[in-house]
Amino acid sequence: MDAAQQLVTPDARAFQADINGPLFQMGVADGKWRLLALGWPYAVIEVTAAVGVFALRFELTGFSAKPPTAQPWDPALNGPLAHHKWPRSKGGRVKDVFRTDWLGGTALYLACDRRTIEGHQNWVAQMPARLWKPGGSIVQYLEEIHVLLNSQDFTPPLVAAA
Repeated sequence: MDAAQQLVTPDARAFQADINGPLFQMGVADGKWRLLALGWPYAVIEVTAAVGVFALRFELTGFSAKPPTAQPWDPALNGPLAHHKWPRSKGGRVKDVFRTDWLGGTALYLACDRRTIEGHQNWVAQMPARLWKPGGSIVQYLEEIHVLLNSQDFTPPLVAAA
């Protein structure tokens, strides 16, 4: 299937419009993230960290009415990032989000992640500002990751991710 055929569904068109829009493109221009690959319904986006970069593979079915889900990804191997290459933490929120024990490392522990919110309905009341909003932008997810990867809590893996 060629690229033109891939973007015929409403969710694919919504995602394409989102990444062509000013919020995503400002992040690209600022060096916060960049799109590495798009093969609907997946997109691999690299996020810049205080040290290095980390790629995430997003599954985007139903975008933007439904939240995306993402996992750390190794673009060179085109597969999940080995757990020892994940971002490390000094004991704060990075360890809470980048949990290799959560769903086998196939989703990040974020309120805007589709797979995570399914099991955490209490977050609707506890953290409404972090929840995915229908019609939202992938930038919401990327900003949360970028902030974490550039926080004082972030520590690079012992083996460089990129």
